[in-house]
Amino acid sequence: MSRPLVALATLAFLVLGLAPIGLMLVRIGADDLAALVEPRAWTLLGRTLVVGGGAAGLALFVGLPFGFLTERMRLPLAGALGALGVVPLLMPPLVMAMTLTATTGMRGGAAIVVILGLSTFPLVALYTARGLRRIDARLVDAARLAGGVRAALRVQLPLVLPGALAAACFAFTLAINDFAVPDYVSSIGTKFPVYADEIFASWRSDKDTGRSVALALPIAVLTLCALVPALVLARATRSDTLGGDFRGAERLPLGSWSVPAFLLALGVVVLAVALPIGRLVWESGGGARGFELATMRAAFARALELARGNLQASLTYAVLAALAVAPLALVLGHALVQLSRRTRLAGLLVLVPVSVPAILFGIGGIVLWNRDATAAVYDSGAMAVLLFVGRFAPLAVLALAGGAAMLDPRLEEAARLAGAGPARRLVSIVAPPLLPALLAGMILVFVLTLRELDAAILVPAANDTVLFRLYNAVHFGRDDFVAALALLVVFFVALPVGLHAAFARRKLEVLP
Repeated sequence: MSRPLVALATLAFLVLGLAPIGLMLVRIGADDLAALVEPRAWTLLGRTLVVGGGAAGLALFVGLPFGFLTERMRLPLAGALGALGVVPLLMPPLVMAMTLTATTGMRGGAAIVVILGLSTFPLVALYTARGLRRIDARLVDAARLAGGVRAALRVQLPLVLPGALAAACFAFTLAINDFAVPDYVSSIGTKFPVYADEIFASWRSDKDTGRSVALALPIAVLTLCALVPALVLARATRSDTLGGDFRGAERLPLGSWSVPAFLLALGVVVLAVALPIGRLVWESGGGARGFELATMRAAFARALELARGNLQASLTYAVLAALAVAPLALVLGHALVQLSRRTRLAGLLVLVPVSVPAILFGIGGIVLWNRDATAAVYDSGAMAVLLFVGRFAPLAVLALAGGAAMLDPRLEEAARLAGAGPARRLVSIVAPPLLPALLAGMILVFVLTLRELDAAILVPAANDTVLFRLYNAVHFGRDDFVAALALLVVFFVALPVGLHAAFARRKLEVLP
């Protein structure tokens, strides 16, 4: 481990990821904390818990069987269904809210739970599929010989359940911190305010930093309480090594259940993918006025004309954030694995930027950078890049740490004995086998940056992103322009993942 490199990376993480939060914590006063015991605060907390628990429960209820069906069972088009099942995770939640509420007529808290549950069920499906791929075929074959397909399924369920529960915890954290979906659903129907709404309103009304931070403390605590067990459960499903005689299990026959199982998996894809995308296509072509291809072409032309600058800004920010995160994630991810068991607790600090509501992190960025000495940074697009790097670097670090944990430490030790210094070992020994994980971390940051709204909504430099343009447009009325712009956002968000799936030899592995 190169101490200068680790010190430099740690300093960058402290400034970009932790300083925005630390500067806000010191602004909390006694009067601000008193807001936490007000009846409204308890009501908001209860609603937020309902949203988080409901979304996580729905994600687990849908994602666990979907992962089994598409990864382990002999199902028609299983590979295609599994690939399409990832799309809701890539789609901005605001787009899901726009389409599902318009199509189903859902409103209120139930709509928020369903939208966020369908947006996050792919996490559970992905963790389930990963766990199934790591089960040796001999175990499955032995169970199947002893008790048939049901016994084979029963023996695999306990092995993948920790990963599925970890994903449900991640779904919970995403749901309780989401602002865009509750805000949109409340704007078109029954009001259902949650904590993220209150934080936004508190800052937007009177720029009260102390009250905004105090209101976010319960959500930050809840998020940490969910993230820590999530990472522990995720590691419980990860094999440190796979023996040379390891053999992946084959798909199991469904017999007479083949058609119902296929229809079940297909129904999930139709509801979570085809319905939202189809609704946008229909609206871009004229919607209720009558669908016409000419109208659709005109809508895309208008979207590209009016929002070209927003698309370019978002793509630029996403690419720069992904490139900036790469060296940071490589150094810190490797360092986390190298730390001793006692000092590894400091790795929990990595979780802090993603444990606070995104809106609060945006406010922290304003507090940190909106000053005379850094005015040039705050007023430029660099502010948006720094904001996204600080927010999403922890996820890339965890992805790299997961890959580094799989490396044989004897390789680096041999290089050290041969005289290679820490920096050379990192570049020559550690980095090459971690390139797939590094690419995955960069794609993850690119996708999250491109679809991020909550952290950017209050930061002026980030208001030129395409998702902010979409957020404003949809609140001023739904037309073919909004639908076409939403389809463009979905396309560019999914593009790197699709290219990786088409040309890469290995699956994209970004799960911690």
